[in-house]
Amino acid sequence: MILARKFTQAEENDYERIAVAGGRLRALLDAFAENRLPSEYGANELARYAGTLLAQQRPDGTFSSYNELEELEPDVRIDAHRFVTWAASAFLCRLQDLHPGVASGIEGLDSAICRALRSSPASDLVFPESGPAEVVQQVEAALVLAAGGIPARLKADPDLAPELKNALDNLVSIFRRRLDNGDTSLPGGIEYEPLFRKALIQIDT
Repeated sequence: MILARKFTQAEENDYERIAVAGGRLRALLDAFAENRLPSEYGANELARYAGTLLAQQRPDGTFSSYNELEELEPDVRIDAHRFVTWAASAFLCRLQDLHPGVASGIEGLDSAICRALRSSPASDLVFPESGPAEVVQQVEAALVLAAGGIPARLKADPDLAPELKNALDNLVSIFRRRLDNGDTSLPGGIEYEPLFRKALIQIDT
């Protein structure tokens, strides 16, 4: 798979293009987290990608795959804004943890991470608009944040982003309660027990 070398937003309010823009970031994060980066994608290339992310950080500290968020339907906005913010934060944190030397040369990285993690969208881990499928979004959000080591970072330094730390602690309680009660089937009979367990292990560090 060809991984993106820079972060780019969709230029039009088109769902497929918005999804692709966010998907490229997620694909890079997944490859980074799972140690599947090609040999030519080293620390310097990751740092350059981080620079393109920081160049498009929004004034409130968040990130998005489309700039005009007010134009989007609520469900599309979740993917284009909150999930992109989580993925961008996770990428930046993982870069800082695994390549501290290179990361230290990225101007404003510490501040950018702090602003992202403290933003209101970053700590919003509830999805009432998703109805019974809300927990699917919560599991996905937990796994994205865990890919960047964010739960462990907040456990070590809760003051970095207290609201996000509290939101993750709440997810731990939700996932543990569902597993303890055997409440792991989703509407339609889809069994989600393995993903609940995986998410719980990764965020309950």
